[in-house]
Amino acid sequence: MKIILKLVASFALSFGIVGGGAYAADPVLTQSGTFTLEIKALTMYSGETDLPTSKGVVTFQGKQYPFTVQALTMGNSFGSTTLNANGVLYGMKDITQFESPFFIIGGGINPGEQSDVATYKNSRGVTAVMTGTLNGPLWIPSTGAVIKFLK
Repeated sequence: MKIILKLVASFALSFGIVGGGAYAADPVLTQSGTFTLEIKALTMYSGETDLPTSKGVVTFQGKQYPFTVQALTMGNSFGSTTLNANGVLYGMKDITQFESPFFIIGGGINPGEQSDVATYKNSRGVTAVMTGTLNGPLWIPSTGAVIKFLK
């Protein structure tokens, strides 16, 4: 009986330590900016995609910075696709951190849904949580969605 009690106590103690410690290390994200984004793509004959046109504006520390998103594709689909989105940026201390490829880390914006949420992150520590609508396929390649500021 003592052995069973020791095993139960040991299990409960180790579960409490392992389970309770996971939340202590989670970082607190504070909003550092916002953005709006519109992307339009048109598939041409033989499955080739016309270069998507995109326009976006990031607002950071009271200033607005226009940008574009490059390296997107519609895959092998025919027709046109439009993405309208807005979002919140976290972890950005300097505007130069925004101009970098972003990769999806959670969620997704799916065609035909009312409004979906997707979370992206870049190698410079910026997290973007985006809400939007999409009316067709739009893929981000393995190289990421490349952000470039417009001059």
